[in-house]
Amino acid sequence: MKYFWKAAKFALHCQLPTPPKVSEQEITIRTDKFEIPAILYTPKGKSCGTILAVNGLAYLGNKDPRFAAVCKSAAAVGYTVISPLMVEVTQFRIKKETVEKIKELILHISSNKEYCQDQKLSYIAPSFSGSMGLIAASDPEVGKKISSILTIGAYCDVQSTLDYVMTSDEGDEYGRMILLYNFVRFALKSDNQELEFALKACVLDGSFSRETLELPTVLENISAENKEVFLKLREDKSFREKIWKEIVANAGSQSSFLQELQVKDKLHLLDCHVSIVHGLGDNVVPAKEAMILKENLPNKKSNLVLTPLISHGDVGISLAQLPAIYDLVQGFAFFFKNANVKEKKAA
Repeated sequence: MKYFWKAAKFALHCQLPTPPKVSEQEITIRTDKFEIPAILYTPKGKSCGTILAVNGLAYLGNKDPRFAAVCKSAAAVGYTVISPLMVEVTQFRIKKETVEKIKELILHISSNKEYCQDQKLSYIAPSFSGSMGLIAASDPEVGKKISSILTIGAYCDVQSTLDYVMTSDEGDEYGRMILLYNFVRFALKSDNQELEFALKACVLDGSFSRETLELPTVLENISAENKEVFLKLREDKSFREKIWKEIVANAGSQSSFLQELQVKDKLHLLDCHVSIVHGLGDNVVPAKEAMILKENLPNKKSNLVLTPLISHGDVGISLAQLPAIYDLVQGFAFFFKNANVKEKKAA
């Protein structure tokens, strides 16, 4: 029951206009492979465990106030939280190297007694970064260093998710433009920097807390041909579907990104507890992806919450629907219970 109240307090903190005040410090994580700036959030009193928190595709990165609120809320209920700045994620780049970076972070932080006395940590991430964490955890050496994972709006089957975003009438434009920005080159005969620049400007303009619109100026300064292609990608569903088919066909010979970013075929390798939280109205990653995740994970080590209370990768909630709130808090409680390494050891 204590984890339910811990989770309820976490959920409440996440939705308040002002996040809880906790100790936070800018640090640098230095491994044999890279240096990454990060924010260290420290709880009052003894830490219950360590959480690696990786933000989703957002240009403010780990300083996005929505994600910072999640980190502060986890610290406020007793956990040490480390939130790294993943540069490629803030630049909206979808790369297999992100998985390798997450693996390295998990191995390095879990072996550092200053940040992780129990030599094991937990993982929180929304959307794309949640799925990347699941892939990283499928590596046996990495997986044994993870106690618990909380994903919010993560995908399971990369092909069906990308098809949905690119071709569905309900698909979110923001997610669609991110995909085109990353992969449209597979449908072109050569790199088209003007078109990619316009796609990125569209993504930035749709980003949280973005005040100055960049796209109108960009469209004024690119060729008429590229402007026409951009507008057709944005507005013409049949043209977009044609381009997407070309991307998938051509990427097979140039890149194995569909295989590298696949989650579904790696889930049988996971040995940690996984809490899956997904918004029923998510129009970036459909809720059926969460159900596929649950179906491919051991029943006793996974927990699924489909909720009307949240949007894609967001944990802001409303207090309007008490049954749904209870279910959501139970999902968070499952994560925190298994993130508490000391108590698991005692048990």
